[in-house]
Amino acid sequence: PGIDPEVEAQWITEAEINDVEGVVAIPGAVAFLKGLPGDQWALVTSAPRELALRRLQAAGIAPPAVLVTAEDVAIGKPNPACYVLGAQRLDVPVQDCLVFEDATVGIRAGEAAGADVMVVTSTHHVSMVTEHPSIADYEQWRVQRNADGLLSLLGVTG
Repeated sequence: PGIDPEVEAQWITEAEINDVEGVVAIPGAVAFLKGLPGDQWALVTSAPRELALRRLQAAGIAPPAVLVTAEDVAIGKPNPACYVLGAQRLDVPVQDCLVFEDATVGIRAGEAAGADVMVVTSTHHVSMVTEHPSIADYEQWRVQRNADGLLSLLGVTG
């Protein structure tokens, strides 16, 4: 009682923007993302835009051309609207997208959107149980673009 939730949410967001100590990229993520064509990937996050950009900067990741943040959708994850909007901005059907997710609500949003989902497990201390394929990090993965411009995820050996 007596607390304004919007004021409190803004205070928390500002605190997160100002404190990025310990924010690091998942192993292999920087190289993996640099290997993606800039017009064929998007960041879709429930975070406000300013916070998303600050965390990307702290992790050493250049922001993509397409960014979908909390300000872009009326209802956040697990609602699929964020992934549908990301696909629209990339000008591809969402069914042709692969969502990399580490949160249950994001996994549910990707499923509901009709995208394929890859679960990233390195952000969890306890293993996630999921029916989707999963990766611990991005160190053993790269993307190959075929003659039609479609991307394939490939495991790197040795």
